[in-house]
Amino acid sequence: MAFAILYLPLVEEFGAPRGDVALVQSAALLLGGCTGPIVGWGIDRLGPCRFFPGCALLAIVGLVLASRAHSLSALIFAYGVLGGLGLSGLGSQANMTVAALWYPGARARAIAAVDLGTGFGAFAFIPLGQLLLNSFGWQGVLLVWAGLLAVVVIPINLLQRLPEHPTTSARGHERPSPAWTLRRALRTGAFWNLATSRWLSAMGFPLMNVHMVAFAVGAGVPAVQAAAALGSVSLVSLPGRLATGWLADRIGRAPTLTITYASAVAGIACLAMLAWHGAHEWLIAYVLFYGLAQGSSGIVASARTADVFAGPTFGTIYGWMSLAVGPGEAIGAWMGGAVFDRTGSYLAGFGFVATVLAAALLLMWRVRPPRALR
Repeated sequence: MAFAILYLPLVEEFGAPRGDVALVQSAALLLGGCTGPIVGWGIDRLGPCRFFPGCALLAIVGLVLASRAHSLSALIFAYGVLGGLGLSGLGSQANMTVAALWYPGARARAIAAVDLGTGFGAFAFIPLGQLLLNSFGWQGVLLVWAGLLAVVVIPINLLQRLPEHPTTSARGHERPSPAWTLRRALRTGAFWNLATSRWLSAMGFPLMNVHMVAFAVGAGVPAVQAAAALGSVSLVSLPGRLATGWLADRIGRAPTLTITYASAVAGIACLAMLAWHGAHEWLIAYVLFYGLAQGSSGIVASARTADVFAGPTFGTIYGWMSLAVGPGEAIGAWMGGAVFDRTGSYLAGFGFVATVLAAALLLMWRVRPPRALR
């Protein structure tokens, strides 16, 4: 998410259209999703204690090389390709896989608690990145991020492991794990409804996260305040993630997603009002409504996937299901810039986000466990 504060400086640095610069983040997001099967396989076969530090090392190499890039194509390769490959193994998919297997009796709440790190990290890194940007430029920001991966992420992940027998059901009762294999999962409607829902929602949230700062600056908000607003979205997402997990375990996955997506669309509408009225109160309303929904799609989708496919091969199955996320995020990040280049406004992009979230919600309501499992 912190790429948003680098976006306009990179546009100025390389003198390229916004759509072209957004391809840097699109490449990272695309690889982050396309490597889902590899991430799932790595967790199942290598274990988190070896797989996560290896990914961090690759991300460090990518960020350091990106800080020395002198062309947009070199930046896409270093940050988007190498960085994207490394960070793909450190994202929500990997952490949610571990949490879903450890706490089947309170699956959504456990996933939400683990995912607090995502929201708090964005809240910390976006303002920090803006301060570093003002003092050291975008190159310095990348080097600091690489250093933190080395001194924090690698050591702490040496302690990660998986439970030996993830055979407990979502209600906490012991049962034999169904003999799920990837081939069997791919033959179910539940798998494809979940995958398509994740693909659609993946287009929506990255579009907002990548382009929100640029939109706010264009509406007259100072850059520092716009970056603080984006960071505040992540801060508000902390109670939002906990509420999402609690609701998902209480009232169900699809009803919870209905509430959170309605909140996201309300926030996007408030942000659109900023362009017409210029009152900063609309930006505050966006932070509150949209922030409560940030991260909800991953929490609900991963919990629902584990409800259906939990077992020894869950990491692999969830990885293949997450394969749809990368293309969706890449399209969303690129589309925001492309819409602006064509129309001179982000408003049509906001309408696109509302549409894909509605379609994703409809598919989540259609997810049913296969008859044999029921």
